[in-house]
Amino acid sequence: MKTLVKTAAVLTLAALCAPTANAQNGAAPSSGPPVLAKNLISARFGTKLQVTSPAFASGAKLDEQYTQNGANVSPPLEWNKGPPGTISYVVLAEDSGVDRPEPIVHWIIYNISPSARGLPRDVPTNATLANGAAQGKNIAGKSGYIGPKPPAGQTHPYHFEVFALNAKLDIDPEKADRAAVVKAMKSRVLASGDVFANYTGK
Repeated sequence: MKTLVKTAAVLTLAALCAPTANAQNGAAPSSGPPVLAKNLISARFGTKLQVTSPAFASGAKLDEQYTQNGANVSPPLEWNKGPPGTISYVVLAEDSGVDRPEPIVHWIIYNISPSARGLPRDVPTNATLANGAAQGKNIAGKSGYIGPKPPAGQTHPYHFEVFALNAKLDIDPEKADRAAVVKAMKSRVLASGDVFANYTGK
């Protein structure tokens, strides 16, 4: 009887001290803050891209024209030249101000030309663009940009992340959701950077 009690006590202690399955497997927590794509993918040698926008300073307010409460058009972005070997760029716009494991995705555009140094204001929402780039699925399940619309009174940060890749991504735009694009980018990112803006819901 004493042996059984002792064994049960040891098993209970081990269960209390052991890490959870999620921790062991590196799985995302069940609630936020979410992990941005730039923190899921390491750039080789830690190289940084300098990302800016003519429409806002990093950390400033996002103008309403770039939100669902306004014209709902994408803001212009600029970045410096990627490192040698850059074959394409990817841009993701993500809201990290939500209480969930993954951020809300507002824009996925990939296979941007290596000669590009930015994106203009109001990029069309077509799945494929005339310049050869493609656009994946946003939070609404549609291609192209969709602007922020956080709950009234809540201020969320919106990160516009740019990745320089050593390859193009072979993904059908119809299947290019965040998970597919992030997975395809891993081990291909040469440099990355981002600029962010805040917006308060109405």
